[in-house]
Amino acid sequence: MWRCYMKSYIYNTGIGTFEIRQMSHLLYQLWIEEELLGEYESAELAATDVARFDTNYVEWDKLENELENVPTSLDQWTAVTEEAPRK
Repeated sequence: MWRCYMKSYIYNTGIGTFEIRQMSHLLYQLWIEEELLGEYESAELAATDVARFDTNYVEWDKLENELENVPTSLDQWTAVTEEAPRK
């Protein structure tokens, strides 16, 4: 049986948890809690928007220049691999 594994990445902050969810080979979504913030061709691009405070989530984006130790690359996020059900 062939299995499909989808990756997601998590970054916990004081205002909520960002999650980058792999939806397909070239589609990743950026979420904070249950709010979809955007879609990207790679997880790295989504992580870059978080690091640049360019997420369209006002509560996060307004913290630019106020927070330290924000991950600047995807390898600093927590990776989670989930088995996706095949139809």
